[in-house]
Amino acid sequence: MGDSVKLGLDARYGGYALVTGAGRGIGRAFARYLAADGFDLLLVDREAEETNALAKELSAEHGIDARPLICDLSEPGLEEKARQWVDSFEIGLLVNNAGISILDPFFDISLGAHLVTLDLNCRATLVLTYVVGKAMAARGRGGIIIVSSASGLSGSPYFCHYAATKGYGLNLACGLWSELRGSGVDVLAVCPGMTDTKPVQEQNLHKDLPFYIPLTRPEPVALGALRALGKQPALVPTFADRMSAGLLSKLFPRGWTLSIMKRSIEKMRG
Repeated sequence: MGDSVKLGLDARYGGYALVTGAGRGIGRAFARYLAADGFDLLLVDREAEETNALAKELSAEHGIDARPLICDLSEPGLEEKARQWVDSFEIGLLVNNAGISILDPFFDISLGAHLVTLDLNCRATLVLTYVVGKAMAARGRGGIIIVSSASGLSGSPYFCHYAATKGYGLNLACGLWSELRGSGVDVLAVCPGMTDTKPVQEQNLHKDLPFYIPLTRPEPVALGALRALGKQPALVPTFADRMSAGLLSKLFPRGWTLSIMKRSIEKMRG
């Protein structure tokens, strides 16, 4: 996957890189690139087997300190955990990647499931960005990436709540990018389109995609975000996704865009 590329971010930010949702998908791609760049890693995920194996692999391959932190970020007590991590490690880069996406009609999803999605996609992002980012601001250097989604640009039928939570991350990152400019702390929102990850495969969303919804690999998302950090407030990471996002969110009225997306998703759902 070409994860040996040198980005120079370790020299810029130093310390550990904390990656949430690190066990698979986009988070795993971030972890691989950051390990190759020389970062020590804090790999946060609730999937113990995959995360422990990744930590051992990256430690052996790159000679770094890669530590698995097994926890569910949607559960209570995250603020206390985050403060313990900040007290124990100098965290130079934070990647808020963990998230939940549920494809179903809004009212077919239980309120409890919606609240868990809110806790993970928004509350956990807020807590980690605040606690870790405040320590960065005090040191005068650091980087924060929030993984949003192209659906956060316009909303999405059947992903109504997911798209709303991703809009939160997008706007939080963009506001902080402006507020913290010149402070030494860089912030970026990355907005991938449909990405070939385990949740996408489990929900069969990778099959029969229309031509204007490309399926992106996790690696270009992570690499694009790392290269863009410190240069701009938000990124749609691949050319195909930028073309799709431009077509659906800029050229067409929002009502047309949502109608097109609804028909496409209904076709994917069968």
